[in-house]
Amino acid sequence: MPRVPTAYPRLVTTEQIERGARARTRQAVLDAAAAVWAHDFSASLSAIAERAQVSRSTLHRYFTDRQALVDALLLDSLARLETLDDGGAASAPAMDTLEQYLRAGVEMGDRVIFLFADPNRFAGNPHWSADDGDGEMRALVDRARADGAIDERIPTSWAVSVYYALLYTAAEVSNQDMPRHVAADLAVRSFRRSVEP
Repeated sequence: MPRVPTAYPRLVTTEQIERGARARTRQAVLDAAAAVWAHDFSASLSAIAERAQVSRSTLHRYFTDRQALVDALLLDSLARLETLDDGGAASAPAMDTLEQYLRAGVEMGDRVIFLFADPNRFAGNPHWSADDGDGEMRALVDRARADGAIDERIPTSWAVSVYYALLYTAAEVSNQDMPRHVAADLAVRSFRRSVEP
């Protein structure tokens, strides 16, 4: 005789389905904006709607104007960068953490280019600070140096600048004609070779 379940699965409500669909549509628009604006920041909202495969009126339901979409993408991209740490960075060797961040950053290539292609793009935007994360990166480089993974003669500012240059270059190249994992491998190898003792 079949066993009768004592508890039934919770049914998903129409409201929950709608919320899920709205979140997916909003994310599709943000991803499309990152992809389009990584190549051309002057591109129109129509180009973004087309890339997201939604109508222009649907896009406007989520983002009332261009500035609202810029702000939302800025905040979403910064949040993604802040979540690169998987929780094990504090206990992992610093050079391994730098490599992990570099690989994850290359995977987020469109957003990296969107954020850093033009240093004046977000001037005056209250959500933007060009110095965010720089202190953490410098501390990580110093930790890697203390571990013996970075040549003690290389200044921290130089190592950080090389790191960011390689991240940006790998993100840009992977958007053109190179698979992201290959660009990430090259960036990691280049960084290690340029700073190792």
